[in-house]
Amino acid sequence: MNRYLAALLLIAIATPSYAITTGVTTNGPAANPAARAPLKAEAAKAMADDSSGLRKGTLEQVNLAEGTFHVFGEAHTFDANKVRIFGKDGKPTTVHALRRGSPVRFTLDPADVSRRRVAVIYLD
Repeated sequence: MNRYLAALLLIAIATPSYAITTGVTTNGPAANPAARAPLKAEAAKAMADDSSGLRKGTLEQVNLAEGTFHVFGEAHTFDANKVRIFGKDGKPTTVHALRRGSPVRFTLDPADVSRRRVAVIYLD
């Protein structure tokens, strides 16, 4: 019995001890959020704005005469002369390929201040 207790004690002593931290530091800029350097206005705007990201949805309404389509209830505009449209095969196509119910991916024009004008449309 004493051998078993001695072996158990040796195993308990030999195992490494691990400390668990909560991730809170008490020194450096992470401890005081006010001590962090402020972001430049351009950098803050670039990180907050995802307008150039690829969006995905299904065309609910398409109006080629007005140059608009709706995805998830939101109206987006496009200039028929400037928008680039690519078909399922990856080749350029015309605005006449846009049909209600078509799944699309699209990017918004970063130059548009209203963030509603589409720059590129991919038909899926």
